[in-house]
Amino acid sequence: MSEANTASPDQNTLLTLSVLKLASDLQATQVRLNRVAVKFRPARTHLMLTPEQWSVLQCFIVGRRAPDVLCELIANRQSLPLAEYYELLLKAVHAGILQTAGRSAPPPFAPVSWRWRFHATPVLFLSLMAFGFGIAFILLRPLSLPDHLWHLLLGWVLVCGLTSVSNFFAASTLNGAGGEIYTPRWKLRSPTPHFAVDTEDIIMVPRADEINVALVRLAPFFAAAFAASLYLPGVVFPVLLGLLFQLSPIRHSPMMGLLRALYRDPPLDTARNFTFTQRQSLLVLLIARLKFTDKRFLLTCAGYTVVWLFLLFLAGSALLHANAWELVEHFHESRGLEVTGVVLLVVMAAMVIGALGLGLWIAIQPILEWRKARRELRTARDVEMPPVASENIRQLLTTHVLFRDLPPAQIEALIPCLQPESHQPGSIVVRQGEAGDKLYLVYGGAVEVLREPAVGQPERVAELGPGEVFGEIALLRGVVRTRTVRCTAPSVLLSLSKRDFDGLVLPRFSREAVETAVQKVAFLKRIPLSRQWSPAAIAAFAGRATFREFQPGEKLVIFGDTNQFFHVVYEGELGVEKNGREIARLKVGDFFGEISLLQSSTATAAVIGRTPGRCLMLVKRDFLEFVSRDFLIGLQFEKISSHRIGRPIFPLAHAVFVDERR
Repeated sequence: MSEANTASPDQNTLLTLSVLKLASDLQATQVRLNRVAVKFRPARTHLMLTPEQWSVLQCFIVGRRAPDVLCELIANRQSLPLAEYYELLLKAVHAGILQTAGRSAPPPFAPVSWRWRFHATPVLFLSLMAFGFGIAFILLRPLSLPDHLWHLLLGWVLVCGLTSVSNFFAASTLNGAGGEIYTPRWKLRSPTPHFAVDTEDIIMVPRADEINVALVRLAPFFAAAFAASLYLPGVVFPVLLGLLFQLSPIRHSPMMGLLRALYRDPPLDTARNFTFTQRQSLLVLLIARLKFTDKRFLLTCAGYTVVWLFLLFLAGSALLHANAWELVEHFHESRGLEVTGVVLLVVMAAMVIGALGLGLWIAIQPILEWRKARRELRTARDVEMPPVASENIRQLLTTHVLFRDLPPAQIEALIPCLQPESHQPGSIVVRQGEAGDKLYLVYGGAVEVLREPAVGQPERVAELGPGEVFGEIALLRGVVRTRTVRCTAPSVLLSLSKRDFDGLVLPRFSREAVETAVQKVAFLKRIPLSRQWSPAAIAAFAGRATFREFQPGEKLVIFGDTNQFFHVVYEGELGVEKNGREIARLKVGDFFGEISLLQSSTATAAVIGRTPGRCLMLVKRDFLEFVSRDFLIGLQFEKISSHRIGRPIFPLAHAVFVDERR
């Protein structure tokens, strides 16, 4: 395809040729009903996956290539969406969860030996008791500002100590839940210097333990607020500020950790920060962001932010001994609400304008890309023709399906026999009905193939570019030219006489093999399905496909039967029938059978010949291997099939999570 080389060489190798193997030192925990956390222990790298994704990775317990596993998954009705499958493999390789020869694992990162271990039941009980007493005494005892500067200083020291204690408690609770502790340290460059630990391993523990870790981080501040209100009222103010900060709706606060544990499913690593090149367009990123955003969690956070701001307002009113309702009335009388409304309207208008601009930019991208492609095409046609050099001819021969299997000695003997011919736009190279004694190889430029009916204007049936062959049918069959070929740009053609063709090419291959290979490749290069496939993909399909002839009334696919073939119409017409009624006509270049092969299901319609003709046919195994070997072609067939059935074709069935190795 035109995008065939848009993925990096490293990605192409990993997804096609590399043998991938699941690492041995892994930890897998089902942290939610629909989430599995997988960790590569030596490097402390994690992936958050679905149970189905983890089952796919378990297919690599024995070293295997990605196409082989994909082919097996499709046949077993267990395939993920293909872009998700490739994203999963790339993320797993990057994290060291999948490993391959020649690629080093992430650097080691060892946990510390943490001796303290708190268990869930006493942690929960003591935390809830601290919350109850703290809230009760904050509400029952009047709040006041500190009387002396040393109260503020003592309160600041107390907040630093409480932050350190809460981090120590969190680490000990996480250790008790089976998590690992990393990088304990003192954070001295902070408004409140304190002891801190890395508790990111919390994603490896179940939800109940995640809740306990968040609660135990809050408990020391509630307990301190209770104690201060009893014995040292002067430090209640700084302690209250510290508590409000711990309750704030910022990303790493304990309260946000509690809300995440209660209301949010951990985000999937395959649904963000895409690595797979084919998913890195802005539109794909925006769609993924909208699709995978946890809207319930965002709504919860928005509601909690309003509540927190209200608590902050009430706390400030209490400390200043002000009547909260009177403050609201004064704000209303000073027309503060109107000013606030104007500010909100300006912000909303800016957001709408930004969204419209972004949508317009996305909409014009295809137009800009189309214009760029047209300019590049015109530039390519206007450039000076490359010199006719032996090395360039050799490269053309070794990449063409007709010549590439010739021994090197025969290719070298063939090069001087190819005679260059220069042609201008509009010049006729061969004409339909004339005798043919040459085969042509397009060295540079472009030509069009025309069918000239007995009545009417010539009809263009194909356009050929550098590296393509025409004129072989007249040589192989000993008949007149069956098509007219005309140059559409300044062109250089390499002609090979029938004598040299018979002496150098045919001794290696049969006439039937040569004709079939050339016909298949030429056909695949001009139909919409495959015209943008890479030469290697076209050659692979042509090598696997066989011709199947059909007659009027012959059933190629029977409704309700298991289909075992993929067909591309090469000649003739076919009808698609459902419930005894024809619902579609298939003509040259149309194809069928891919949906039932990808779904391993029965045919939902019958396909019957309407005229004599031929199809290119692949058996199921060859088709699945073909779409699995080239990820771009696999994505193409997935998109086509999903469009035809009106929904994503993958996934078809869900695998069951297995917590131990198979």
